[in-house]
Amino acid sequence: MTNEQHVEEDKLPPTDTIISEDETSEMSDAELSEDKESREESRFKEGQILRFVRVRFPGNSRSFPFLIGKRRIEYGQKVVAMSDRGMAVGYVNSFPYEVPFNKSMLPVRSIAKVATDEDVVKDQEAYRQQKNAENICNDLIEQFKLDMQLTHVEFTSFGKKAVFYFIAPARVDFRDLVRDLVGKLKTRIELRQISVRDRSASIGGIGPCGRELCCSSFLTKYGNVGIKMAKNQDLTLNFSKLNGVCGQLKCCLQYEDDVYREKRARLPKEGDIITTHTNETGRVDRLHLLSEQFVMMTNRGVRKRYVVDLYKETLDKETANFPKEFDMITDETHKVVGLDEKEAKKIKAFESEIKTYKEKGKSFADGIFESLFGEKTLDYSLPAVAELESSKSRVKTPDEEEEIFYTPSEDEILPEDEEEDIVDHEPVRTRVDLIDRGSQSGRPDNRQSPQAPRGDNRGPRPQGQQNRGPRPQGQDNRGPRPQGPRQDNRGPRPQGQNNQNRPQGGGQQGQNQGRNRPPR
Repeated sequence: MTNEQHVEEDKLPPTDTIISEDETSEMSDAELSEDKESREESRFKEGQILRFVRVRFPGNSRSFPFLIGKRRIEYGQKVVAMSDRGMAVGYVNSFPYEVPFNKSMLPVRSIAKVATDEDVVKDQEAYRQQKNAENICNDLIEQFKLDMQLTHVEFTSFGKKAVFYFIAPARVDFRDLVRDLVGKLKTRIELRQISVRDRSASIGGIGPCGRELCCSSFLTKYGNVGIKMAKNQDLTLNFSKLNGVCGQLKCCLQYEDDVYREKRARLPKEGDIITTHTNETGRVDRLHLLSEQFVMMTNRGVRKRYVVDLYKETLDKETANFPKEFDMITDETHKVVGLDEKEAKKIKAFESEIKTYKEKGKSFADGIFESLFGEKTLDYSLPAVAELESSKSRVKTPDEEEEIFYTPSEDEILPEDEEEDIVDHEPVRTRVDLIDRGSQSGRPDNRQSPQAPRGDNRGPRPQGQQNRGPRPQGQDNRGPRPQGPRQDNRGPRPQGQNNQNRPQGGGQQGQNQGRNRPPR
C-alpha cells in the first residue's frame, strides 16, 4: 500500500461517528419527506381498508382526513390533532368512512387524543388572546399607516405562536409592525398575506343561495373562475349577482362549465350562416344550450326552431348571399323541427340498450348454469300427467245448475206489526172560528182589562208581570209615519164582497176586532 493511499484513508471520517444536528439540517426537505413516506408505506399495505374522519380546525378553510383505526369517534366531537399550523383543538365534521389505502394518501395523519376539559379551557383562553392580539395589531396598523387589512389571528401550539392573516393590494413592509408586536405580546409572531377568497374560506359565511360557503365547507381547491365561464353559460353580466361574499366571481360557476362547453361545441355559433339537413339555409339567431336547439332565420324570412341533429355545416358569410332585409318575417318557433324524430331515435336507442342488457344477463345466467350442471340447458321435458279418476262429481257450470226455491215454514215467519189508524175526530179550528167565538161571547179586549179571565189555554197571567215591559217615554220603535195617503199592499177589494164578519160597534174593541186580530 502506498503512502498516498494511507493519506486518503486518514481523510475519510470514521464509520461510527455521530452526525450532528447541523449536518441533519443540511438534508433536503425532499429526502426527509421520502424517508417519512417510506416508513408510513411500510405500515400499510396497498388496498388495506383504513377508517378515517375529517377534522376541521377553527379559522381553517377546509377539513383534513385523520386516521382513527378502531377508535370510536363521534360527529362533532372535539379532538386534539396536528394541523398544518401546529397542534390544535378541532372538531369532527364527518362520520367515519372506510377507504382502501394507496400511495397518494401519504402522509397519513392520526388524531392525538380526544380533547379533555383542560384542552377546551386552554383553547378558549387562546381565543381570548387572539381577540386581544387582533385589537393590538389594528392599533399598530393605524399608527404606522400601513395599507393592509387584518382578517383574523390564530394562536397555535397552545399560545406559543401567533399567526396574523391580512389582505393587501400590494406588498407591505411590516418590519416595524412585527418588532412592536413581539415587544407587546412576548411570543413568536408570523404574518401571512392571503387573498380575499382565503379570507372568506377561513372566516366562513352564508352565500346568496342560503347555504354555507363552498370554499369553507367542502372545496379543497377554489378560485380559477373567469368571466368566460359566465359568458359560456349565457348569464347576464351583472356583477352584483355573479360575485360572491368575497367580492370575486362565484366558485359555483365552474360546476357546470364542462356541460355547457360540451353542448356549445355541438351547436353552431350565433350569427353564422348554416345549412340544415332539410335543405334550408339561414342565419343562427339564438341558442338553447340545455335543450340543444337553435333558432334560425331562413333566407325566406321565416324564423324556425331546430334540433341539433339537423345542423349540417357552416357556410362562408361572404359567399352565402344571405339577404339583409325582408319584406315580411314569419315566426314559427312554437314548433320544433325534428323533435319527433329525435324522440323516436331516443326510444329506439333505449330499447336497443335494454335488449343488450338482457342478452348479457342471459349469457351470464347460462354461464352460471353451465358451471353448476355442466350444460347450458337441460333437454328434459316433463311427462304428461294422466288425469286421476276420482269419485267426486264434476263441478257444474252456472248454466247447468238447477234453480232452487226455498219456502219458509209458518214458525219461521215473523208476526206482522199491529198498526192502528190514528183518527182525530175533533174539528180543525181556524183563525176565523176563534174570532167569531170571541165576538159572540162579548169578551173585552185583554189589553184594556188585564185582570179579566183569559179565553185561551195559556192560563192566567201572573200578577204584576207584563211580557212587553214598559215602553220608554218619548221613544217610538216604529219610526216616523210617512206623510200622504196610506199605502196598502193588499190590492183592490173584489166587487160584491163585504166583510160580513166585521163586528158592529165602535171604540177600541170594535177597531181591534175589525182588523181580524186574534184574541190574546
